[in-house]
Amino acid sequence: MSDYVFNNDGFGPLVELAKTGMTEQDAIDVLVRPLAESDLTALDWCIMTTAEHNCRTRHGRAFDGIGVGRDIDQMIGRVVAHYNGQDEDLLDLVVKHGHDQGIEVYGNVRLSHCLNAERVPDCPGVVNFCHYNSIKKDFRSWAFHAYLIELFEDILEKGIDGISLDFERKAPFFPPGTPEEEKLDSCLWFMRKIRKLTDRPVIVRVAHEEEKGRAQGQDPITWMKEGLVDVVIPGTHNHEPDSLDWTFDRFLTGAKASPRPCKVWPQVWPTGTGWEDGDTAKKHTSEAVILRTRELIDQGADGVYYFNFCCYGKDGQLFQQDDRYTFSNLKL
Repeated sequence: MSDYVFNNDGFGPLVELAKTGMTEQDAIDVLVRPLAESDLTALDWCIMTTAEHNCRTRHGRAFDGIGVGRDIDQMIGRVVAHYNGQDEDLLDLVVKHGHDQGIEVYGNVRLSHCLNAERVPDCPGVVNFCHYNSIKKDFRSWAFHAYLIELFEDILEKGIDGISLDFERKAPFFPPGTPEEEKLDSCLWFMRKIRKLTDRPVIVRVAHEEEKGRAQGQDPITWMKEGLVDVVIPGTHNHEPDSLDWTFDRFLTGAKASPRPCKVWPQVWPTGTGWEDGDTAKKHTSEAVILRTRELIDQGADGVYYFNFCCYGKDGQLFQQDDRYTFSNLKL
């Protein structure tokens, strides 16, 4: 059976919740029910950003929408605060009701990113974040690794089915001039720490183009060879347009050489051109996405990963109308 995994970036759909009474049932209707009514088999839930969270963690870094300057952020901040004030926060509810509906839920952390630059100075472990690429990052920081480990420990306690590490969100991860060997070593050290943290699946999202991935310290073939990962998601680099015609053979070969079972879920990114202006006309059609899905499975993929479709459209729904059609027609 193939896996069909949807990435929720932890942001857009919460706008829809802000328009409701924000009950437990409202959270189910917005965040879980659309999954259960589709062909999707799993949700990769992003806790939002590394510095601001849409669920409770030991650091108490709840997203409050302050400092970003948009009404939408303040709406989402109120949603996060409301559910964090209940016995079960948003991620707790998604895990519980996702499991009730037969949906696996993974915990996703953007490994270096924040929305509000004012959050950076007081982050634990002297973490060096990116505020939309205006602040340089350095993934060689041991304190940064320790902070990320604590976030994963907290979301593992919520009963997620695995942890998802996004090495592609808001790249680059290193200051200019960092030697490639140091980049690769720092990511390898981090992956070894993650593997010791849990026996649950470890999922990594990386660039399908080797030269672009290595520039960010990514060496998924070595990670697979050491048995450090359970799933690899090759995709286009840092939101670059998706042509829907690239290959992923080297990942299949790497997975076969792994000492532990390892799956490959190639990513489908919804646009074939730029995306910054939110022009939905730039999205691939449902028919193109479905065709690509079937091609990927035919080419040996264990599943397909759909990244960040929820960023498109104006009504804050988890799925837009065309996406509802797409995700209900995936299976061969």
